Amino acid sequence: MTETPSEPHRLSSLTPAGATVVTAAASFGLVALTLYMLVVGQEILIPLVLALFITYLIAALGRRFQRIRLGRRHIPDWLGLALATLVLVLVAAVTVQIAASNLSDVVSAAPGYQDRLQGMFTEASTWAAETLRLSKPLTLAALTEQIDLSSVIERFALGLRSIAANTLQVLIYVAFMLLELRTFDIKLKAIFTDPNREKTIRKTLVTMGRKIETYVLIKSTISLLNSMLTYAILRFLGIDFAGFWALLVLVLYFIPYIGSPLSILFPTVLALLQFGALAPALMVMASMAAVLGFVENFIEPRITGRSLNLSPVVVIVSLSLWGAMWGITGMILSVPLMVIVVIMLAQFPKTRPIAVLMSANGDVS
Repeated sequence: MTETPSEPHRLSSLTPAGATVVTAAASFGLVALTLYMLVVGQEILIPLVLALFITYLIAALGRRFQRIRLGRRHIPDWLGLALATLVLVLVAAVTVQIAASNLSDVVSAAPGYQDRLQGMFTEASTWAAETLRLSKPLTLAALTEQIDLSSVIERFALGLRSIAANTLQVLIYVAFMLLELRTFDIKLKAIFTDPNREKTIRKTLVTMGRKIETYVLIKSTISLLNSMLTYAILRFLGIDFAGFWALLVLVLYFIPYIGSPLSILFPTVLALLQFGALAPALMVMASMAAVLGFVENFIEPRITGRSLNLSPVVVIVSLSLWGAMWGITGMILSVPLMVIVVIMLAQFPKTRPIAVLMSANGDVS
């Protein structure tokens, strides 16, 4: 009776080319399944990932507080974490208060700005028709029928409300993650009994944690600075809803490449609609571009340095990918998530070349 070859025997009998095809197919299937699970499970995964990065932020702030000396001793670990948590709660409370006091007013005022936008397009089309001696005005006004400011603002408001609705769930995750920090080292030693393996895993986790903590802390600080500067500029220039636009800057700055231009564009358009003149809009655009440009191009690089080491192409692709899967939240989290991916790929010989290609300078050590 002929025995059926076992599965390992079948795989071992494959030619190198066949084994490569099988491996590639399995890798593709695993990636596809992972992307599918990320999309399907986003309601569970998004609060969990947000909680993870908030925990990193609290841990990073806590370490800064622990450097403070009380006499000859440093602040204890638990007190540093408590102070960091208190600071974060206060910032979140102020942000929620600003959002609550501005969102309803912005949504209510949106139809009025919609009418002004349509009027401006109508005037522009009439002027262009007279200048070009056309028989009838251009149909630019029809374009405004496709631009619904109320819908755009309401979607943004719904997004913020959705984040607020998950706040309790995120806070619960954060609390348990902070509790896990106390016993994590013990669990790590129990899982990896081989000292060399444990050392490698610990080094990987330390590298990952250091880069993510640096990114989250610096981005949060710079974003808060930009938000306060934006509020001061818009209040000085008399732009409506300065608090709302400052909050928008706070969120958009986490989105690479497109966040800052959008932060400048929205208040500029509002200034144009509010005053009906080009000069105030240009003043808003120039002021915000100067301030945000200085912070982004001179202050942030000197603080951040080469901490992320991601290729710009990877950043753009990840921005599109995570944005398509998780919306605005995915775009905000795209960079730190790709940092984790690169660090993990660099730990295995077969995937290390991918990590090198995804890095900015090829150094993934």
